[in-house]
Amino acid sequence: MKRLSVLLAGGALAVSAQAVNWSKISESHTGSIFSLDLDSIESSDINIIDEKSVDNITVSIRRTYPAQKDETKADKEGKENEIHHSDQQLLISCKDASYYRRAYVNYGADNKVLKSWQSEKPILTTKDFKVTKPKTISRMLVEQACKIYQQDK
Repeated sequence: MKRLSVLLAGGALAVSAQAVNWSKISESHTGSIFSLDLDSIESSDINIIDEKSVDNITVSIRRTYPAQKDETKADKEGKENEIHHSDQQLLISCKDASYYRRAYVNYGADNKVLKSWQSEKPILTTKDFKVTKPKTISRMLVEQACKIYQQDK
């Protein structure tokens, strides 16, 4: 079952990675770059059980981590498991600027999959969503995805 979820998570994100149009949204103080795949923003048919007729959207985001600067021999050996970037699929509620992470795949610098995960929840409620805080990168990503979705609607 775990193997199937890994395949599904990888497949869901790989499909969105085929038609990629990454747009840089922000850079953190640590040097991570956050981007949206503009081609992945679309209406979702996933219903939230305790919320009626809310227009949710799905989007793929990427977080690219900064390269490590000083490398010793020991660091190079450990680098095989170091995350270069992480692709994530979010379900977003534009109504309250919240999101639910549906899947992610972490990649090394050689584009090798290090770890992947996909939600196994068949039914979602509003309690599953994380409300973003103002003036955060999460809020910027959610607001930008919602803005683009509204423009393309």
